[in-house]
Amino acid sequence: MLTVSLALVPIFLIILLGYLLIHIHFPDDVFWKPMEEVTYYILFPCLIINELSSAQLQGLNIVPMLVALIGSMLLVGLLTWLIRGVLAVDGRGFSSIFQGSVRFNSYVGIAVAAALLQGAGVPLAALAMACMIPLANILCVSILAHYATHEPTHWGVIFKALLRNPLIIGCVIGISLNVLDWRLPIFLQQTFSILGKASLALGLLAAGAGLRFGAFKAHWESLLVSAGLKLFIFPLCVWSFCWLMRLDQATSTIAVLYGTLPTATSAYILARQMGGDATLMANIITFQTIIAAVTMPFMLSWLVIG
Repeated sequence: MLTVSLALVPIFLIILLGYLLIHIHFPDDVFWKPMEEVTYYILFPCLIINELSSAQLQGLNIVPMLVALIGSMLLVGLLTWLIRGVLAVDGRGFSSIFQGSVRFNSYVGIAVAAALLQGAGVPLAALAMACMIPLANILCVSILAHYATHEPTHWGVIFKALLRNPLIIGCVIGISLNVLDWRLPIFLQQTFSILGKASLALGLLAAGAGLRFGAFKAHWESLLVSAGLKLFIFPLCVWSFCWLMRLDQATSTIAVLYGTLPTATSAYILARQMGGDATLMANIITFQTIIAAVTMPFMLSWLVIG
């Protein structure tokens, strides 16, 4: 556990730095939104394209890993839906708990994968994102449309949004280049590499800047339920799939890692746009990010690394 904790300490220190910087208004409040957009739309896709285009995908247990992750997300989503009747929240609150149970922070995932497995971790993590991001968005938008807005789900809008997602586009480009055995020119590889490395630090700073400490006491039941589902039940489901399919340790580590991730900061934006309980969502994001500093090394050490 000490090895995992030491690998995760820099990750959470950078998240903390992002939180401190935005609260001392440095450099200023208008800096953060453009910085996150540059990271999300340019730097992160560059990292994914560079890693996937040059990765040795043939030797990776991709399909079993994706089965473990997708199966776990569906199971946890179903469990969250089944217990909605015993939760002391309305439809808007339930939609936020649901998002907190199935979404994951991509910035933290890529950074931790790079820290734990170096070169082998990032391609696997990028492939995991490519499949989990569309599923997570479909599930969450559907729940929000039904329980928060009570409006019909417009699948065409969801599909168009997925097609425009820069992380998915980056994965498609990177995998296509790899499958076709087309290598980027050296100058482009080096350019994408520099931009990609910048995305790790800036993405973590953005995650910290998005934290909001609110009325934890008023929402303690919802916070505990979402954290229990996301940070404990989810990784246990992933590990169970990995164990049943006899996955190797490196692949199992990335799969379980994604199960241990706190929910995505982007969940707050979606809740605000679609009528969910944005205040509760902000509290869930912050609470899970804090708790994950302890639960991630514990779950990874207990389940796969030892």
